Amino acid sequence: MWWSDDEWAELVDPEHCGMCADAHLPENEHSMLVASTEMTHVRLVRNQAHPGYTVVILREHLTDLGQLDTDQLDAFWRDVQRAGRAVSTAFDPRKINYLVMGHRAPHLHCHVFPQHLADDPLRNVDISDGPEYLGDAEMASSVAALRRAWHEIA
Repeated sequence: MWWSDDEWAELVDPEHCGMCADAHLPENEHSMLVASTEMTHVRLVRNQAHPGYTVVILREHLTDLGQLDTDQLDAFWRDVQRAGRAVSTAFDPRKINYLVMGHRAPHLHCHVFPQHLADDPLRNVDISDGPEYLGDAEMASSVAALRRAWHEIA
């Protein structure tokens, strides 16, 4: 059963949107900021069950790709591509999956979800794998590696 009309209205309301509230912060409960562009915030997810798992979050509160004009869409996907290249450089995955969902958090964002040699390629992608939380030093090191790769790709 989908969200009720009232539940959905609250979820899509920018005043109640968690991503609007904290995507720009250096750290939040779910992730750490790697980079920001005019269009997006790029964040390394705290659950590193898949090393390099990153999200690219649109700065503006929109809920669907169809709401972007052509220039915005191009800029969003350029940032997603750059994030994927940075993840590839910093974490050397075998493949990266790109997932745009938003049924739980209806704020446009793309999961940059690496698949590594140890992952089962026949298993469906599950962003809730783990959780595997790194220690503070390991997380800081991963963020630093991803930031270096992000800036090298520019």
